[in-house]
Amino acid sequence: MSGWTSLTYELLWIKQITLLIGGTLYAISAVLCAFMAGLAMGAWGGARILQRFTDKPDRLVRLYGVLEGSIGLYALGFPFLLQLVEVGYPLLLTLSLGSDTLLHFWEFVLTTLLMLPATFMMGATLPVIGRWRIGDRQDRIFIDLSVLYGINTLGAMGGVLYTQFAGTRFLGIEGTLYSAVALNLLVFAVCWLWRGETMPAKDVSAPSRTQSKDAKGEPPPDRKLAWLLLFLFFFSGMVALSSEILWTRVLVFPLGHSLYSFAIILATFLFGIGFGSLVAEKILGTGNWIKKFIAVEIAVGVLGLLAIPALDSLTVWTQELDRLFYDVDATAARTLWMRSLMAFGLMILPTLGFGMIFPLAGHIHFNLFGTVERTLGNSYAVNTVGAIAGTVLTPFLFVPLLGIRGSLFALFGGLLFLAVTAWAWHCGKTLKRFVTGYATAALVLAVVWAASPPNASSHTPGEGNLARIEINTPSGKLKLLDYEEGDFSTLSVVEDTRNGGRTLYVDGFSTATASDSLGGSAYMQAMGLVPMLLHPDPKDALVMCFGTGNTLGTVATFPGVSVDGVEIDRNVLGMAHWFERWNQHVLDKPNVDIHIQDARRFIRWTDRRYDVITLEPMSPVQAGVNNLYSREFYAEARARLKSGGIMMQWLPLHLVTPEDARAILNTFQAEFPHVSVWNSFLTRIVLMVGTERPLKLDKRRFDAVNQNQSLKSLAEDIGLYSFIDFMDFYISGNDALNPTWKKAPVVTDDNRILEHSDAVLVPPLKRETDESFLNLLLARVGKTPPITGVTEREAVFYESQFRLRTAQRLSVFSQRYQGAGHAQFSEKNYESAMRRVQAFLKKSGDRAVRLREGGWSPARP
Repeated sequence: MSGWTSLTYELLWIKQITLLIGGTLYAISAVLCAFMAGLAMGAWGGARILQRFTDKPDRLVRLYGVLEGSIGLYALGFPFLLQLVEVGYPLLLTLSLGSDTLLHFWEFVLTTLLMLPATFMMGATLPVIGRWRIGDRQDRIFIDLSVLYGINTLGAMGGVLYTQFAGTRFLGIEGTLYSAVALNLLVFAVCWLWRGETMPAKDVSAPSRTQSKDAKGEPPPDRKLAWLLLFLFFFSGMVALSSEILWTRVLVFPLGHSLYSFAIILATFLFGIGFGSLVAEKILGTGNWIKKFIAVEIAVGVLGLLAIPALDSLTVWTQELDRLFYDVDATAARTLWMRSLMAFGLMILPTLGFGMIFPLAGHIHFNLFGTVERTLGNSYAVNTVGAIAGTVLTPFLFVPLLGIRGSLFALFGGLLFLAVTAWAWHCGKTLKRFVTGYATAALVLAVVWAASPPNASSHTPGEGNLARIEINTPSGKLKLLDYEEGDFSTLSVVEDTRNGGRTLYVDGFSTATASDSLGGSAYMQAMGLVPMLLHPDPKDALVMCFGTGNTLGTVATFPGVSVDGVEIDRNVLGMAHWFERWNQHVLDKPNVDIHIQDARRFIRWTDRRYDVITLEPMSPVQAGVNNLYSREFYAEARARLKSGGIMMQWLPLHLVTPEDARAILNTFQAEFPHVSVWNSFLTRIVLMVGTERPLKLDKRRFDAVNQNQSLKSLAEDIGLYSFIDFMDFYISGNDALNPTWKKAPVVTDDNRILEHSDAVLVPPLKRETDESFLNLLLARVGKTPPITGVTEREAVFYESQFRLRTAQRLSVFSQRYQGAGHAQFSEKNYESAMRRVQAFLKKSGDRAVRLREGGWSPARP
């Protein structure tokens, strides 16, 4: 339960703290390092506190219970402390003096202090429980520690699965927190009421620190070798966390960028370590501790290296998993099983080794630290500090310099050479042993390098790189224009040689596609044009989520507008030049100011106000993106709008379930008094517009903008040749939307329902996407958008044309699904067809439409 709750708190606190300081790589690294720093200090400090509890088992057990209970109580008050920190955060911005580096330093200090009381106590629990279980018997360190550490780590795995799969889904963050606190208090109660046997008797045959042999007759390592082995243990901690980060960067391609995928990866990693520790005695036996420790380290290095060539098949694995994922017979259980199998296959052998290393290290380091509690505490602290080093160095140094495979090669190769050095030292420090060891290690490295050169890349996606190839797309028709394994994500730009279209991939996810075909980039340009056309005189605009830069470039083309652009990943900007034909050379525009920051953090802490805010985040169901679809985010965005300001956000119907779409729109409506939905042609993407006051479509504004040839060209690229085309983009307003949409749940920072969407395990069918759009479109029947700047005669003409366009749009869905009026629609008898549609709507009442084989039907109440 201790391991369970610790991981639950870590995951919850990451979610909560990143809402305050952002979800950038720097912010996440700061939180992780702060958490582990507390664990290391707790293990080190707890070992010293334990000296007061020697030979008093009742007090040790009660101390363990007090620590667990105190952790729970602190976690209970954590949200309130976070609120106090939020009040003082502006002071932190002032102290940073405009320096991002200084700000990240203060954020690390702040998060460390915020979590330190709890993480210190978490770190102290291992030497406490170890001291109680092992007593003074050095010969029991390996056996008992393997069980304790294994059970604790498997508990941590349970905490990950519970928190990410069930807790936050059914209880929300607050409810999950309370459940973890209850477990901590249960541990406290059990320990406080515990009455047990006395401390295990000290084994008279157990060696003291000054004895030359342990109970198995093995002499302890000399002082220099002992320090070398300790450094090896530190380095293996760094390799463990580094490899977890790197494997995650690899597995995100076949597994996807969902909360469940990251939970599977972390749980698999913890399972390997926990199970490896638990079975260490069964597999390794006892005695020859140093040789076994070195042998396991060597095995981990070799296994980690041998896994690298398997990454050459990653594109094939990804395509196979994609085929299973998009298969009509796909199920959530099959998706989870296949993703788990992929993570298990890549990580299980090295992580089993990492698990075996820990209890071995606990035994052989006794010679350095002298007592059981100091050995356990100091060893854990050293390994955790190594993990902190891996957390920092991997994204900021290893990956930018060496790439993902190069980093894995260097880390596991370094571990192998270091372990070989320790082996040669332990076996006699002869030149022959060193040469033999290094030659063998070099041979392994050479074989791996020959099989899969870490720096290989090509102009073909999937060959020597991790670039994604969509299923049913011939690789021979694709050209890899650019590829970068950046500190935050892996980026690639792929061109379809058949039509010249270019796609930006972020961690294998198709972020945006630009092409010259009609509608190829329509929604991105529409996200810039529509709100800027709706506002009478925009001067300040904010575009969040850069992508290919098309939306930002469109907004920045309007004269007299100052634009702030926000992008979380600096490397994305380096891909912008591949899309200059469509993004208007946006990075060269003098009226554009780019901010490398998490969009949620920027909108929360900026002191600027805007006439127009527009954003196109990643898929709403991806991990962490819920933060940009929650009611709290919309409230913060609304607060950054000037009087008369306009907020626009995309809603990709093809990436979410109909239930998700209703929840997103209802959440948007919950914060903005007036909401309208827009759409370019019959695409799968709609645009939500929120304002304080009702909108009117101004023909004079449209005509004035069209006097600018650059803007006119952009408008014509997406089919806006006339004012009626602009009217046709309007789908419906919130006063006309089916009430069923308003009965959907509200997305919040606590109730993160989008992260648990069924769409992450079973993709929505085309019928479901059409169903979501049709329910929006039906709200347009009998309605016209309010227009201004026209004569009465023109108004009559535009309204009649709008009704005709409505009928033409409905015709597609009616004929496709044999809906109301489909026979009349097929004959282009629109008036008769629309009468049948209106009769259907009157009969169905307020219920949403469901698409079924052979017709439309109202949803059941």
